Amino acid sequence: MKPFRAHRGRVAPLDRVNVDTDQIIPKQFLKRVERTGFGEFLFFDWRRPQDGNRDASFVLDHPRHKGASILIAGKNFGCGSSREHAVWALADFGFRTVIAPFVCRHLREQLHEERVFLP
Repeated sequence: MKPFRAHRGRVAPLDRVNVDTDQIIPKQFLKRVERTGFGEFLFFDWRRPQDGNRDASFVLDHPRHKGASILIAGKNFGCGSSREHAVWALADFGFRTVIAPFVCRHLREQLHEERVFLP
């Protein structure tokens, strides 16, 4: 991913607090070691409820947020276990920036390593 100092893009608001890495990328998708192809599994359990069909009401699947590169998240984003796959899923989905009142240390460090900007 290319580094940057400023970014302009479409915003997607994720109005939830305490989003842990298991919610960002569920464990059943952690078998791969490539850093690509995880975007389709981002927030999988929220985007595809139990029946497996896409939930069009989920914010990231709303047409107005299509192509969003900025994620506005709630407090305590990325809590839970350290999971670099969470960062890969965010980046592969197209997010270049994550803005939240608090991002857990391990996720913040991994986002920095992958050059996903945190203000």
